[in-house]
Amino acid sequence: MSVETDQLGLPIEYKELPEFFDSHNVNADTEAKNAIIERLLRQRGVQSVYDMTCGTGSQVLYLAARGYQVTGSDLCVDLVDQAKLKAAQCNLDVALEVADIRTAKKGCFDAVISIFSAIGHLGRADFEVALKNIRDNLADEGVYVFDIFNLEALTDEVIKTFVMEVEDEVDGVQFCNRQTSEIDRENGLLISHDHYSIRSADGQDEQYSNSFSLQIYTFSELKAILENNGFEVIDQYDMNGNVFDKETSLTMLIVAKKVLLT
Repeated sequence: MSVETDQLGLPIEYKELPEFFDSHNVNADTEAKNAIIERLLRQRGVQSVYDMTCGTGSQVLYLAARGYQVTGSDLCVDLVDQAKLKAAQCNLDVALEVADIRTAKKGCFDAVISIFSAIGHLGRADFEVALKNIRDNLADEGVYVFDIFNLEALTDEVIKTFVMEVEDEVDGVQFCNRQTSEIDRENGLLISHDHYSIRSADGQDEQYSNSFSLQIYTFSELKAILENNGFEVIDQYDMNGNVFDKETSLTMLIVAKKVLLT
């Protein structure tokens, strides 16, 4: 990783506690969000999809089960291993590899996706590097579908509500994760702080703390970056599939078309 990306940090589930990734990130809303993404792809006649930040496979498995030709990759080895296990259990033929969104070259796809603010783990300069590489993995006029938090709608009052508590048990290990967040408006960063309390089957208690940042944008900033790197925004929604409103939509779900450069 570049220095810039390292400075943002990564959630602890990516690094030290990948076994808790799904409990933290996959919830009752995930199926509905996957359905929205699939609908956007279907509307544009997409058949082949490259998920360049696949995690444990939520989107790739959903799309593969619905007949799409899907490839997935992620920077985290442990998450890709979990995705491979799930694919085998579901008897789904999905190509899954460890790769970096900034450098991976896997083919020529109708669509590239990176979901659940994954692109926010890159700083601004690295995001532009990733966009150039995403274009290289897209067919002519292919689409890039992704989401990111909307800086303009994240008011101080909204940030006060960004408190998340997750309690679950994985393979006999009980855990509780509490996450709080703050915002650095000057630098466009959503900064989150996690604290994990873990009790193993033998009663041993462990505590983990971690902080990381997401680079976030206003819609106008994001549109300009996309246009400067060979994309045209053709649709924007919030993550619930509703019409995007720059002042109230907490997330931006963007469909950007690759523009042929002259």
